[in-house]
Amino acid sequence: MPGYHCNWFTRMFWLHWFELDHVYLHPSRRNYLEHAFSPVKAFNGRNHFVIPYLVQIPYYVWIGKRQSAQPLTDSSKQSGWTRLPYNPAKPEHTQFSTYIYGFTWEDPQADIAALDLQSGDNIMVITSAGDNALAYAAHTNGLTIHCVDMNPCQNHLLELKLAALSTLDYSQFWSMFGVGRLPNFKKVLDTELSAELSLPAYQYWRSHLDTFTSNTSNSLLTSLMSLGRHNLYTTGYSGLALRCLAVVTKLLGVSKDLKQISGASSLTDQIKIWCSRVSHNLLSSTSIHILDNPLAIWRLMGVPSNQLKMLHDEGSMSQYVRDTLDPVFLSTHISSNNYFYRMLICQQYSQTCCPDYLTKPVFGKLQEIARNTQDTTFNIHTATIVDTLQKMKPGELSKAVIMDHMDWCTPDEADAEIDALKTALKQGGFVLWRSAARIPWYVANFKASGFKVEAISVRQPNTQTALDRVNMYASFYKATKP
Repeated sequence: MPGYHCNWFTRMFWLHWFELDHVYLHPSRRNYLEHAFSPVKAFNGRNHFVIPYLVQIPYYVWIGKRQSAQPLTDSSKQSGWTRLPYNPAKPEHTQFSTYIYGFTWEDPQADIAALDLQSGDNIMVITSAGDNALAYAAHTNGLTIHCVDMNPCQNHLLELKLAALSTLDYSQFWSMFGVGRLPNFKKVLDTELSAELSLPAYQYWRSHLDTFTSNTSNSLLTSLMSLGRHNLYTTGYSGLALRCLAVVTKLLGVSKDLKQISGASSLTDQIKIWCSRVSHNLLSSTSIHILDNPLAIWRLMGVPSNQLKMLHDEGSMSQYVRDTLDPVFLSTHISSNNYFYRMLICQQYSQTCCPDYLTKPVFGKLQEIARNTQDTTFNIHTATIVDTLQKMKPGELSKAVIMDHMDWCTPDEADAEIDALKTALKQGGFVLWRSAARIPWYVANFKASGFKVEAISVRQPNTQTALDRVNMYASFYKATKP
């Protein structure tokens, strides 16, 4: 758990410091506490004393109950969801200190059209920020949704949304996830949300209170890059991308024009601004050069080198970016029907342009789901996709949505995942994925494993038609188990 361990110097210093006042803090005290009682909630913190960030006194708050007071379980069961246990010390988890995606970057409308959701479906999805899993739950009752992510912080974010749905009213929920700010977040977290959060999720959010409350950033660089806004959506790697985008558009002289696009009353007005004042500047060689850097595109957009290579194998970064952005700004109305790109510009949602889970009617439905264990249920797995699939019974899974995950894989990893999917899926079950390539190399791997593969949509060069409201991917595929 983050903050649990201190380095040798701080541990010995504070141990002997407090012994001078006859206060004994040997680690065995906590070890016995955790041996004798079952943990319910815990927080490991640092008390910034006299000189902030230089003098930090470690402390913890721990709540437990007698072992006999509850059955021993392997998971954290909340109202309408279960957070499955995981070992936070594993290397695949410790590499992440925050979430990569503060918002989900795949259009759920396209997913839902292809999924043909039915009550009783058992679905596996990659968690990301949890937005699309909530969209599926709002669309169809009686689903079992397995949310899988190797990054614990992504699952902490989904848990926070589910806990907020279960306990908060709409105005508070909108403040947190529509505007991305809640000034009294600490109080709300401790008094309302904590009972609904697993121990790791509570520890994470208790250590990141400034996500929803901070007016200023901790570093000069971050302060300069934030351009005055700090909220949920400017945190994490995606938040870094939003801040960098704000800086780049400012330097390119199109920041005000993009703000006008985000508020344009008609598609005609939007197209006029895009074509006359934004497109040629935003798609300049300087911008393309930045995006074509493997380190920059990984840090800012979460695009790994494997995926970047697939993009280059079929064309250039310049062509890809133009084929992505032109159709979006020429065919979708940003201010009313494209909350993805409005978020990039405004760094928050509006009441008239937001994901469905943030609208009042859908909030009410999801609140019932979050409080009810008999309807749709969420099983949250902090693990790899293969590990999660291998723990399922053969034929247990109806459908899977793996986003662009396969683009990240090596051939051996892809084969292992395809085999696991084939075993877990029932006959007639299928997998949906997106790719940066029009014809991903692993299509052949799916076919070799016996899947029937079909392209739902493929983006052609120089097209003016967007595949969906995001249009970031070159293709959308479906593989069905016969």
